[in-house]
Amino acid sequence: MYLFNVLILVLFLFTGAANAQSSAGEAEKLLDSGQYSKAEEILRKLITAEPKNARNHQLLGDAYRREGKLNDALTEYEIAKSLGGENPELLKSMGTTYKWMKRDRDAAEAYNKALKLNPKDQEAKDDLESLSLKRGLTLNLMAGGWEADNTKEKYEGMLEYGGFDRTLLNGGYSYSKNAYYSRHKAYANGYYFYSNNSYAKLGVAYKDYNYPTGPTVQPDSSAYDKVPSFEVEVAHWFTPVFRGTLAYEFFRPSFLFDTASKANNHKVSAEAYYVTPIDGLRLKVLYAVLRDPDPNKTTIKGRGLNMPVGTTAAATSVKYKTQSLLGGGAEVVRGKYSAELKYLPNRDLDRSYSWSVLAGFGYDFTDRVTGRLDYVHDKYSSKSSQAGKTANVYLGSVFYKLDNKTDLGFGLKHIDLPTANDDTVFLTVAYKTGLGF
Repeated sequence: MYLFNVLILVLFLFTGAANAQSSAGEAEKLLDSGQYSKAEEILRKLITAEPKNARNHQLLGDAYRREGKLNDALTEYEIAKSLGGENPELLKSMGTTYKWMKRDRDAAEAYNKALKLNPKDQEAKDDLESLSLKRGLTLNLMAGGWEADNTKEKYEGMLEYGGFDRTLLNGGYSYSKNAYYSRHKAYANGYYFYSNNSYAKLGVAYKDYNYPTGPTVQPDSSAYDKVPSFEVEVAHWFTPVFRGTLAYEFFRPSFLFDTASKANNHKVSAEAYYVTPIDGLRLKVLYAVLRDPDPNKTTIKGRGLNMPVGTTAAATSVKYKTQSLLGGGAEVVRGKYSAELKYLPNRDLDRSYSWSVLAGFGYDFTDRVTGRLDYVHDKYSSKSSQAGKTANVYLGSVFYKLDNKTDLGFGLKHIDLPTANDDTVFLTVAYKTGLGF
């Protein structure tokens, strides 16, 4: 009888251990397939049953990290380290978490420790090299129509530098041309990531507009000439599943027909972003308002583009009104694919569009190759010269990671406007020089 009881106990313990191992393996499969919340649920139960199991704490840290809960991920990794010691996989996961938190020095230390434990770990070597390159100067060059808008020709060069912890700096120049105007733009931005992916941003820009000329082509009376602008933005994660973003922009344009006249414009925009309990589903609510505080003081006068020299156009009083929009959208991020759908009324804040739908779909074919499809549908408002008509933009893109230093992008865009149809291609190159200060 005693021997029988011992055998039953051994069988029970063996079965429990096998079930626990099976559950941990199931959690790993869920992580690999992008079902992070389901994996998290299983791992929490396992940890309740076995609170000192280092592997389960490490896997739970992986689930948190992939869900963007970076502080929670680090907590679980630290518990796993205290229970089972350091191992290369744990240290690499910690390094990636630090990297996503913009704590690059801590990330480098974690990757270096992983390499000391296993000098042949190629993944740790690549991660460390990638981190070093990210902190140096990156040169971005773009040509063509890479954005989902009606721009058919654009050229841009930008330098980016991430050599300071929690900080990202960039600046550049672009030239763009669409059916209605061409524009030169110079800009500079600075981001400070004060907590995980919560950040504060400062930006300045200067835009210079030009317009096509001809007997039947005349820009609006309120067409801009030069536009300096200043912007501040704060995005804060209040909880692991809720982020709020608030931005303010001030821009003071002069006018094509009267460069001496200027307007003071203020734009405030906000976004609420919520990671729902439904696996992979996120929701967005967007609001923006644009206001000119001097609606009765902007009087534009001067010579028109096709008027004889010395001829003065009649003064035009431009009365600005407060413009606003309230829209929203949803996105799904699951494993290798992501999809997004947004609805925005009056999206340019000038009453040219009644409403717009923006859709996108992305898929990671491999670790190096990502494809994306974007679609924009605009319905012109009754205030527009194209009242009642629609416009569509179709954009297909492929992005290829050539090596740790070089990323390439290329694609094709079709623009369907009431006035014309156009096709354009684009090419982008991002080269991480590794140069730093």
